[in-house]
Amino acid sequence: MKTIFTSDVVGHRDIKEFQPQPAKNFMPDWYKKMPSDVQYDTDYKKIPNFRTAKLCPNFSDIFTEGFVLPAPCDIWLSVPGDKVDDWMWKTSNSAFGLEMHGQGQLHNYLPNPVVKQIFKLNYPWRIILPKGYSVRQIPLFYDYNPDWHVAYGVLKADVVNEINLQICYTSEDKEVLIKAGEPLCYYVPFKREDSKLVIDNNYDKYKPQIEGSMHRALSKFKNGYRRFNKW
Repeated sequence: MKTIFTSDVVGHRDIKEFQPQPAKNFMPDWYKKMPSDVQYDTDYKKIPNFRTAKLCPNFSDIFTEGFVLPAPCDIWLSVPGDKVDDWMWKTSNSAFGLEMHGQGQLHNYLPNPVVKQIFKLNYPWRIILPKGYSVRQIPLFYDYNPDWHVAYGVLKADVVNEINLQICYTSEDKEVLIKAGEPLCYYVPFKREDSKLVIDNNYDKYKPQIEGSMHRALSKFKNGYRRFNKW
């Protein structure tokens, strides 16, 4: 399955810094610096006695799924006053449109008071997926950015190819600068399939698979999961 990104903005589209890239290229620095294990017992040097979250299957894989969309240019957002009319915004490159969503479109109905305003960035790239595939628009994982985040969404990218990113302003400051090339969000393709919920209490039927998976992962002090899943 191919995920195609294409852009008609000549010149800009050839600059790698502004191209969509595999998510693994944007692993957070704090995650890359995290050791895979911590050695508390100084008497035993060859075996780790405490593994960190870096070896946790459902934690490590989130930074390698899908693609990251970087900011196409500097984006400036400002709220000098308390009124809606006081909001200001600007991009360093006028080729990339930015507009404000009216508060009656969504903001007024959100139960989260942290989101103060929502801006829409007309992203310069288009996404094309095979028939039957959609893409999830996901905020950056474990980013802890107090100033902004891109809203979660799902797009049927085999039908609609335009990318519009909703930037939620959450800052306590009166202005925010998103720098060119800064990661904005994840785009993770998936195949649309109906999934029927089944509650099956016949555990023994699945026991070989479940316990086999566990024993494979625990066969090594380090990287058992990655070894058998070719991570």
